[in-house]
Amino acid sequence: MSLKKLPKTLTREEALKLLSQPNKNAPTGLRNRCIMQVMYRAGLRESEVINLSPKDIEWKEGILRVWKGKGARDRTLYLDEHTLDLLRAWSNKRPGSRYFFCTLKGKKLSDRYVREMVNRYARRAGIEKRVNPHMLRHTFATELLQEGYNIREVQKLLGHSDVSTTMIYTHVYDSDLANKIKGRKPINV
Repeated sequence: MSLKKLPKTLTREEALKLLSQPNKNAPTGLRNRCIMQVMYRAGLRESEVINLSPKDIEWKEGILRVWKGKGARDRTLYLDEHTLDLLRAWSNKRPGSRYFFCTLKGKKLSDRYVREMVNRYARRAGIEKRVNPHMLRHTFATELLQEGYNIREVQKLLGHSDVSTTMIYTHVYDSDLANKIKGRKPINV
């Protein structure tokens, strides 16, 4: 039996510190905040963010479509109002491009740029662990389980074909389970 490496996640406090770093008044700051927000609040992979097209967002319904994600699978994601508002703000400032998240000249962002950007903001936020974009996805999944979503719902949102892939997040969640057990009412026999 091979043990899978546990996913590294951010605490809620670390995630909020990270998201607070970009200057949303600057176009690139707004774009970068949106990129991190959509990875953290919708569980997008780095490649999915980079390849996102303007037509992939259904504004009225608050839906984001991922076409041909990992394993060539499509999936539908739902966005909270705050994330939608941020995306609208970027949509109003972004240059015309086939990519929703693009350079200020409309070119495609590189995966290296996204990795370096996330790491740079994490250092600026004082987060001591090495942060990468996929940690935002791991944090999304872990928080969903902590908030009471069931494993099948999380599987669907992450786009995993096999629930065993999603089960790795339950190990991160085990620390909460241990605390619940320790906090049970004592029995007096």
